[in-house]
Amino acid sequence: MSTAKFGPGGNSDSFHLTKLATTKAPFWIRDFGLDAYEYEAGRGVPKNLEGFKTLGENARDAGISLSIHAPYFISLSSVEEEKRKNSSRYILESAIALVNGASTDVTL
Repeated sequence: MSTAKFGPGGNSDSFHLTKLATTKAPFWIRDFGLDAYEYEAGRGVPKNLEGFKTLGENARDAGISLSIHAPYFISLSSVEEEKRKNSSRYILESAIALVNGASTDVTL
């Protein structure tokens, strides 16, 4: 049986005030008694996959479940072929980031 997990989607203003890198977010989240973190790639997946690897390692070390939110502008049903192709690429880029960060879920 699964258990519910709770945590933020993205980084809050209070996290940004700490000046910590996003890769350190899992430890910060854990200190609040939460157990999940969703990396927000709403405006596109960064190309630096090393950062996702570090984020995934830190999430495992902190006991935080990690997921990634794919870009917001996905539209697989667009009448424009280019938009559909780009949408497929965004999903693939999110999946690659997921694998590199060892997260278990992609939110579309």
